[in-house]
Amino acid sequence: MNGPMIQTFAAIILLFPYVLEALVDIGFKRPAVRRSPAFYVLVPVTSALTYLSFAALFGHPVTSFIAWAFIYCGLSFTSNLKNKVLGEPLVAPDLETTRHLFIYPEFYVNYVGAFRFIGTLVLVASALLAGILLETSFASHQTLVPAPLGWLIGLVGWCLFLWLGARLVLMVVNEDTAARFGITFDIRTDVARFGLFPLMLIYGILLLEKKDKSHLANAPEVKANASPLPDLVVLQAESYFDVTRLYGLLPDGAAQGWPALEDIITGGVAHGKLHVPVWGASTMQSEYAFLTGIPNSVLAIDRINPYLRMPKRGLESMVTRLKALGYRTVCVHPAKKEFFRRNTAIPGLGFEEFIGLEAFDDEQRFGPYISDAALGDHIETLIADHHATSDQPIFVFVITIESHGPWEMGRLSRWLDEEELKAAEPTGDHAFALYRHHMDHALALFRRLGPDATAARPRAMALYGDHQPALRALFDSHGLIEEEVNYLLWTSTGTHHAPGDVKIENLAAELLKAAGLRD
Repeated sequence: MNGPMIQTFAAIILLFPYVLEALVDIGFKRPAVRRSPAFYVLVPVTSALTYLSFAALFGHPVTSFIAWAFIYCGLSFTSNLKNKVLGEPLVAPDLETTRHLFIYPEFYVNYVGAFRFIGTLVLVASALLAGILLETSFASHQTLVPAPLGWLIGLVGWCLFLWLGARLVLMVVNEDTAARFGITFDIRTDVARFGLFPLMLIYGILLLEKKDKSHLANAPEVKANASPLPDLVVLQAESYFDVTRLYGLLPDGAAQGWPALEDIITGGVAHGKLHVPVWGASTMQSEYAFLTGIPNSVLAIDRINPYLRMPKRGLESMVTRLKALGYRTVCVHPAKKEFFRRNTAIPGLGFEEFIGLEAFDDEQRFGPYISDAALGDHIETLIADHHATSDQPIFVFVITIESHGPWEMGRLSRWLDEEELKAAEPTGDHAFALYRHHMDHALALFRRLGPDATAARPRAMALYGDHQPALRALFDSHGLIEEEVNYLLWTSTGTHHAPGDVKIENLAAELLKAAGLRD
């Protein structure tokens, strides 16, 4: 590589990221904050570190530049795509979810387009391979050691340099001192202040800090006030909210209702709005807050993905408290356990059993995922079999998945006439028609396990949404700006109450009050 080419590459690496940062979308409405002075320093520093890391890994200058360009352009595009769907840009904890491409690729690839995704990967892989085979490596320019050994020494040395550098940074900038440097852990605010790529570096370094947050647990106390102790069933319903909140904004909104919900409420079920920390995705934030009682806002870097670094044992939760009271604790999620690292997080929260996709078969799907009807069959059998041999109360935490988006055309064509479904949908929106049909099934599951159940033992139930569905364009077109979801509470004893609007971290306490397990 000659002098002019080196200068050109250096100029692009140091300056082009400023162009990309100007094109990064931040929220559905960009936060009104100024760039931090650190932004102007960290943009070229982060870019240089990225290129040098690829240089150490691949050992070839042009190949490393191709990799750098792919990462910078690819992450900028991906961040804007995430922002378009969810209203927030990409951050370092999101990069951990790359592993999910191999678990549930449809959750991500469908938003990009399979052809575009695969084509880009093939093109970049071909360019990297050609560069490695055709250009001269950095290590070939020295004669002290064989080139492969020189490359290995350089790679190990660079990794050591990065590790030591990160440790030195953590001595100054960490979760405890973050506010001093203007870091809020609100994704939109921090990206607007520091930039997309510098924040990747900042958050990435902060994730290296080992910080125990078990002391933050605020799970509600439970008491054996009732005899016999009631069974507890909680449905965390994928993307559930009261759709009449949208219907009420339509031109003829006063005439639109939701019979499935109205029938339940008429039967005396408590209901209200539920404040959750996320919109459109990131189920684990709501899930963690419900089970531990910890407000998402106090988790610092872990608010983005509480399951990424949570302790495997020793965290006081609603589950551990119920288990101490004598409950059998079971989590049922008809999906792959590895998603969101639930395979370690769920036992870590105190569940004795975690039942996943392995308990169901492909014929039990409705659309891409296991149906709520099949889920109901499994839960009824689980509870019945348990009480056939034991008088022990049982707590079943259910994570539904039937209604998981995206709600694309053809999703349910094997089971019903989608056009007929759309024609009956008040919004006239195809995706919302499919979503609404799934919500009918979620409410049917609640009725089946709650008000319509014929269990001999007392039972208390809750249903809540983890977040609203990612249908921003539809909601914006009708003026739905509220981001709360909704909840339902029911007990077989009829002693429940209507607490009004609730925060997700307090909903478990409301359920326990309704069940007679808390004063």
